[in-house]
Amino acid sequence: MGEKFSRRSFLKTVGTGFGLTTLFVTSGKTKNLTATTTKPKAMLIDIRKCIGCKACQIACKIWNKLPAEETRITAENEYVNPPRFSADTWCYVKFSEVREKEGIVKWRMASLRCMHCLEPACVSVCPTKALKKLPEGPVVYDPSRCIGCKYCVEACPWHVPHFDEEKKVISKCVFCVDRIKAGMVPACVANCQTGALQFGDRDEILEKAHSSGAPYIYGEKEAGGTSMIFVSDVPFKELGFPEVSSKPMETFKSDMLTSIASVGVIATIISFAGYFAAKFLRRKEEVAKTLKEEK
Repeated sequence: MGEKFSRRSFLKTVGTGFGLTTLFVTSGKTKNLTATTTKPKAMLIDIRKCIGCKACQIACKIWNKLPAEETRITAENEYVNPPRFSADTWCYVKFSEVREKEGIVKWRMASLRCMHCLEPACVSVCPTKALKKLPEGPVVYDPSRCIGCKYCVEACPWHVPHFDEEKKVISKCVFCVDRIKAGMVPACVANCQTGALQFGDRDEILEKAHSSGAPYIYGEKEAGGTSMIFVSDVPFKELGFPEVSSKPMETFKSDMLTSIASVGVIATIISFAGYFAAKFLRRKEEVAKTLKEEK
């Protein structure tokens, strides 16, 4: 893995005050994950074909050696188990109850994981270059460089990265980058029994999405485009998918940089204020002492 980063070494690198603002404009890099030149890959998730068997979810756990979690199936979570992403759950199947005009209830299931954005905000805001976007499509990370700042957690509109409280690093789907580099499909795709998950070059996946006959497509333009392309016969808003701008997450990055810059300015002001306040108090004490001696 890359050079081990600690909070102390990070702070030494960053410096103080305005120095905090300079690290956030660079893209992340991972030393031991060098990509070969290739077309960006993508996944097609056809919600109409998903039966909620969770084979993708189990395959992800097995391939990535992720431990099982103790969860509860409840109506409040629409019987989704686990109900959300976590440090140990990189892929899960979301169940959505949809009511038609006639009052008939039907279920739609969607296999979810990191969207692997074309211009990922998580990579842009990472101060230690722990996150990196590979030409093949995956957004990967180097845990040894993660300092647990959680900026990537805040940057993701889909709330994908999660902080592992035990290991003190972030954790998320890496699009089975090891399998892709070996010419294999992701584990979740390999184990899908209905064809709901398909893998290929992104341009080919988009062609399949547009020729699928599905009236709704998600992931092609959201956040500037992603590597996860969903097709559905139900509006994605009804399935609980967040409405995300078609523009890359530049606004979030700018807001974060502004906030960090503000923190740097405030920290600098506080430092100077403290210095001059202490100096003033010392001078006041010296004057009082002199007056007392003169008496």
